[in-house]
Amino acid sequence: MPPGSVGMIIAPTNQMLRDGALRTVQTIANQAGIIQDYNQTYGEMKLLGDRTIKFRSADAPDRLRGANLGWLWLDEAALMNPETWSIVIATLREQPGKAWITTTPRGRNWIYELWTQGGEDYAMIESRTADNIYLHDSFVEILRRTYTAEQYAQESEGKFVDAAGALFRRDWFQYVEYIDNAERMDWYRYYDLAASVKQAADYTASAKCAFGDDGTLYIADVTRHKGEWPDIRRQIMQRSQDEPRVVIGIEESLHGLAGLQELRREPAMASITFHGVVARGDKRARAMPWAARAEQGKCALLRGDWNRIFLDECVSFPIGVHDDMIDAVSGAVHMIGARSMQWGYF
Repeated sequence: MPPGSVGMIIAPTNQMLRDGALRTVQTIANQAGIIQDYNQTYGEMKLLGDRTIKFRSADAPDRLRGANLGWLWLDEAALMNPETWSIVIATLREQPGKAWITTTPRGRNWIYELWTQGGEDYAMIESRTADNIYLHDSFVEILRRTYTAEQYAQESEGKFVDAAGALFRRDWFQYVEYIDNAERMDWYRYYDLAASVKQAADYTASAKCAFGDDGTLYIADVTRHKGEWPDIRRQIMQRSQDEPRVVIGIEESLHGLAGLQELRREPAMASITFHGVVARGDKRARAMPWAARAEQGKCALLRGDWNRIFLDECVSFPIGVHDDMIDAVSGAVHMIGARSMQWGYF
């Protein structure tokens, strides 16, 4: 990068930053003798030529706003929330205005869509493990024997492939710009709670669903967030007040029951219908009813920013890292089917 430039290197978590990109940059820069200063507290490295590197994690993407950068590098970007890219790309206000992403593919996710549809500003390089001249000869063969063909294509050959054996396929879902007679439908929103801000922890997810007269399952909104209970509680209350006719279900497990009781005691929630849901059976079994409906072309998504993340999770279920949005839809579908005071999966 040119003299005087400022760049940022971002990893999904602080630990991944320390173990990966930071360690690599420090090793190379030390060997080259180009480090002038490294401030561990602020995560900044000064190189010869007044070049600056800022090291950051994507744990809280909003904290990446406001910087004025000339270049970016996102390492293992497939593990980041897609929102991270939309935030940091807006910081490229200086020259040379370049960005790189390095990652192991995780299905045809937001990175695949962006880099294949972004036009001439985007270029993709697929690198195979076998191309790494520093690996011993038997390493690639060990991977070949260990992985399935699909895993090997993704992990060793750098291919974007949706998971074989996944319960859902992208082409099963249809999109709608609006929902006819939405105001006359019975809408249900289910919350799958996970009150944690750790990067590896599950998300708190919710899904708003209803059935149309023709049996189509309409999924109008699916969200996922990481946060402590006070933040999640505030979001639930705000959304419930914005959707007063929607029946709310919350899973009665771990802290879910306590959270449900707390919400019912809130005067502002007096007009909101809350139900506790006891989840029984495994996640795959709970998702089967609406997966079968989706396969028949009877599952429609209201077009929105959440569609991409939701479908990424669908096509990696049940072997993907996260399944919280799937669980939220399963809970909402079950509530619609039950329509009684006895809520539970069987």
